[in-house]
Amino acid sequence: MSDPRLEDHAVGVELQLTELVERLARARVQGDEAAAAALEPQIAALQDELANTAEAIVDEHWREADIHG
Repeated sequence: MSDPRLEDHAVGVELQLTELVERLARARVQGDEAAAAALEPQIAALQDELANTAEAIVDEHWREADIHG
């Protein structure tokens, strides 16, 4: 079981990433290369953040529950 805060963070990063990718596509269609160039590093940073968050979720270890009967 992973930390729900990490999972929430991953979802938030995915939403931000989706928005920026859509803005990048619009900028390219409109020929706004300056806007596209400004969005690309932001997208790369979010992709890195998402990858790091995913690794943290996968690598997370929870100690065994201490159940007393």
